Amino acid sequence: MSIANLLHQAKQGDPQAIAALMTQALTAQGVTAQAKLRQGCLEVVLTGKTTPDQRQCLHIIRQGLTRLEVPSIRTVKVYALQAGETFPEWMEVFSLGTAADSLPPRSTPPMTPKATPTITNGVYDSGSPVNLTSDEVDIPLETYAEELLRRYQKGVRDFTGVKLIQVSLIDAVLNEIILQDADLSRAVLRRIKMAGAILKNANFAGANLIEADLTEADLTGANFGCMKLGGQAVNNLVGAAVPISTNLKKATLLRANLSHADLTRAALEEACLDQANLTGAILTRVNAKLCSFVEATLNKADLSWGTFDGANFTGANLSRTNLKRANLVGADLSCANLWYADLTEANLTRANLGRANLTGAKLVGTQMPDGRTTLDKRYSP
Repeated sequence: MSIANLLHQAKQGDPQAIAALMTQALTAQGVTAQAKLRQGCLEVVLTGKTTPDQRQCLHIIRQGLTRLEVPSIRTVKVYALQAGETFPEWMEVFSLGTAADSLPPRSTPPMTPKATPTITNGVYDSGSPVNLTSDEVDIPLETYAEELLRRYQKGVRDFTGVKLIQVSLIDAVLNEIILQDADLSRAVLRRIKMAGAILKNANFAGANLIEADLTEADLTGANFGCMKLGGQAVNNLVGAAVPISTNLKKATLLRANLSHADLTRAALEEACLDQANLTGAILTRVNAKLCSFVEATLNKADLSWGTFDGANFTGANLSRTNLKRANLVGADLSCANLWYADLTEANLTRANLGRANLTGAKLVGTQMPDGRTTLDKRYSP
């Protein structure tokens, strides 16, 4: 098909033609594109031999769609996968329209009075929640992000229970915000600042939190686990439901409270969780290469099958922690407390165990720092 025909069909909203043009534009990056249009949302899956470059790809896609001026496309979702992988490395959502283009005229609703929070028997009670939701397909996502930012700037801090699914709050400053029980699944929160925020039981499944600052945030019971995107559109694109991992690469969670939080399959490379409370947290199959857990509390946490190559656990409390089949190659566990930890079939090659407390630790089939495999059931000094 000629370029002229492709352009004509693409301007009519043909997703196959749009994908073909994207693939041509991304040839230099070695990336192919597939696309599906559903209810005003163009879903794009990018695949490359290596992970598609987020900045370059998004620039090319946004620029191309802006030039096409397809009236039926309001929102764009982009997923990037490495060939052969099932977990997208990154996901981005952006809008091509404006709030004025898509929303009917309406009067400005009255401002909700700021709730007065109270603490009773150690339990936080926020009062009246602010009612925001972003799970309606036909409304631009920016509408909700802008409304939240507007209210925050006016002094409102309590947004308990809000739904902000897929919103974009890149670089937003929301320190000490209250988002308890909020749904921020698949939200784009890169470099967001939420130091000291109350985020108990909040849902961050599939969210992009790269370089986010969550210093001293209360994330008790929060969900950072992966989620599967289904539906006919996604199935047609990749043949199955797409699992999206929460991305916390290079995020700062210094002294954060993550007790009983779910971080299943989360990306934690180079993140900082120094002095964080991860008591009873679930970190199964996480990718935490070069992550820092200095003096963190991880007792009774589940780190099984996780990747912790080069991670720093200096002085961390890992008592009764589940580390079955965890990969700890080159990890620093000096002065760590591994009292009765389960290290069954864990890989400790080149790990530093200097002055670590391994009393009662289970070392069945464990690969030790010197390369030998131990079959001892329990370690005794």
